[in-house]
Amino acid sequence: MNFENKEHLRPILNTAKELLKAQGKNELVDMFNNADIKVRQTGYDNWNGGVNFYTMYIDIDVPEYVKIENLNSEKYIIMALNTATKDIISEKFENIIITPKAISKIDWTLIENVSNKKELIRQVEYLKETMISVATGGPKIQSIDEQYQQVYYDVERLLKKLDVENPNPHNTLWNWYSKWSNDIHSYQGRREYINGIYNPLISILSEAEGAKTVDVKVDLSDWDKINRNIIEINKREKQALDEEQFQAVGMLCRELITTLALIVFDLEKHTSLDGTDIGRTDAKRMLDAYIAVAIAGGESEELRAYAKATNRLANALTHKRTATKKEMMLCTSATIALINFIGVLEDKI
Repeated sequence: MNFENKEHLRPILNTAKELLKAQGKNELVDMFNNADIKVRQTGYDNWNGGVNFYTMYIDIDVPEYVKIENLNSEKYIIMALNTATKDIISEKFENIIITPKAISKIDWTLIENVSNKKELIRQVEYLKETMISVATGGPKIQSIDEQYQQVYYDVERLLKKLDVENPNPHNTLWNWYSKWSNDIHSYQGRREYINGIYNPLISILSEAEGAKTVDVKVDLSDWDKINRNIIEINKREKQALDEEQFQAVGMLCRELITTLALIVFDLEKHTSLDGTDIGRTDAKRMLDAYIAVAIAGGESEELRAYAKATNRLANALTHKRTATKKEMMLCTSATIALINFIGVLEDKI
């Protein structure tokens, strides 16, 4: 058996994860599920028929690394791996190396009103191909320079919004012509120069993870403030690392629910269910009154019960004084469920 072989390694990892889970090491199990794992043979002992020794390299993103860095992780992992392989006397794990890796992430919501990931990559590839083409016997510069400049400045503007550096200093094809005619005399050299500029950028844009998106099912095209609030919650949830930041996301959810209530609540149509005067910040009573009218009738009792329960849950979670990551995620999930439910009632589908 060769532990470098992924097919051989997979059942070993599965067994090791089960062992760690049984020991209550759930953080390490989660780490395995999200890690980039490689195994390399790093030693050999010819005693007793020969033993191959292996090192497992585990790359995880920085937040995951912070969670497990003080857990004596390497010790528990190597014990689990060697327990899982104790019947294989010729192969042993001797070392575990866990390395934090910064994962490139781009918040694509920053350009969602004007472009998207696919379109930006298409524009970048157009610039790359055009620069190569005009410098290797292709079209005349004067025939396409205007279009090139337009795309160039569109791309530069979008990259600036995404906080990604524009690697191309040539804002016109004449500027590019001056560079290649003076410094790069072969077609191959010109191709290599442009590939060196644009291939890393295309790789970053293609491989970068997007910001975690909130699962909104309804059309928010004319609910601009709600849409902006959801985008902000999405950003804050992604960045939150401590109790204060978790609480801040909960407060944003509370503001979002209040905004939703103010949009759909009509004082003349929706009467307070308990006789209490409804203020402009009393989102729970506003939505309860709205729900009672929007889905009235005996046949809708279960729908009303669900809507009210979702409203209560969202409001309760947004008012918690203490917060954990789990509570924050439950809060955002309940809030978005409420947005979706009310959106459907408002025919925003």
